Amino acid sequence: MKSDFMLRNRFCTIPQTKFRKWDEIDVLFWKLGKNDARGFSGAFYLNAYKDAYVQYNRDKIIKHANAAGIRSDLLGAVAWIESGGMPENFKFQVFEVKRMIGWGSKPADKTLFGSVAAQIRVAAVTLGLDPSELTTRDQLELATCLMEDDFNLRVTANYLRDLILYDYPDVATLYMTDEQYIMAGVRYNRGVQRCLEDFTQLISNVPKRGTEDYNYISYGMRLLEIREHIRALLRE
Repeated sequence: MKSDFMLRNRFCTIPQTKFRKWDEIDVLFWKLGKNDARGFSGAFYLNAYKDAYVQYNRDKIIKHANAAGIRSDLLGAVAWIESGGMPENFKFQVFEVKRMIGWGSKPADKTLFGSVAAQIRVAAVTLGLDPSELTTRDQLELATCLMEDDFNLRVTANYLRDLILYDYPDVATLYMTDEQYIMAGVRYNRGVQRCLEDFTQLISNVPKRGTEDYNYISYGMRLLEIREHIRALLRE
């Protein structure tokens, strides 16, 4: 009997059946194709891939959002934004270059992996591991797991919950205000270095699109903009 799994390591098991990964050919259709909604070319090609990714992983998104105690449309919206873009096989190459020669401004464990881009460091912390104690093998195995949608979505769901509670420790994470929803995206995109008030002032008086101030909150604003679309994809 043929096994349902093709790879197993310390952190996860990766099934044979999975959603097709975004690759170099997809980038060509996206970047070189004329924007045509009927032909799904150009930007519409990318958006169609994002829609398909969320629909294919609907059950996983709902399962891991429920387990983490967050809204499934929030996890789905992050998955929609992050899927597509850079070909996923390039991410291992970036990681290896950073690890071997220290290239780039960020350390290797901050390289993003998977359709829902997640860092090795974030995955380690979410699993209760100390990132500084990870061996190269540990990092590579975690990176491999992050390429698998079920593992990636689980890590992302737990990370989003932790980010929400960082700013709003007493909030019911299933019943967030729009500000809290936006801030979950801002923290996911920007990290936790800046204080909450720096962002809430901008959210209360939204700057003009394209300005530097708007860019600080643009990720969270985008999550809010696509929320109803994600709910439709998840059939919720």
